[in-house]
Amino acid sequence: MKNEFIQQFREMLRVFDRELFLQDNASCCNGISLSQCHTLMEVEKNSEISVSDLAKKLSLDKSTVSRTVDGLVNINLVNRDIPKENRRLALIRLTGSGKELCSSINNNNDSYISEIFGNFTDEERERFLSLFIKLTGNMAAFRGQKKEDVRQDTLHI
Repeated sequence: MKNEFIQQFREMLRVFDRELFLQDNASCCNGISLSQCHTLMEVEKNSEISVSDLAKKLSLDKSTVSRTVDGLVNINLVNRDIPKENRRLALIRLTGSGKELCSSINNNNDSYISEIFGNFTDEERERFLSLFIKLTGNMAAFRGQKKEDVRQDTLHI
């Protein structure tokens, strides 16, 4: 692989990261932190999830996710339910307010993505998504995570 490609790609990643950060701070998270936003989105996707499973999906340690969930419970965006049959298991669910916030975040992000891909053809969007899925799968594999855990199978191309 040519060194020039590597340098250009690294530069574009930095630009991409800055742009994504600016977008996230501008409108993506509707006043909550980025980690809270990612946690909410994962809870929404799963309807109900344990802290352990949430930590695994977010690639974070359980104590970090637990603190994030505590913050979301405190601002009434998620509930933590402990089943009577297993008192060691805490299941996380969105509250009504959490569902509303997720809907708003999803709408904001959908509008943003629609705008930034507006001048791409359908074929370019499909190709880009296919390559992006491959890239993120390779990144996950590099750090030892199974490619399936990247949830490639949940994406519809």
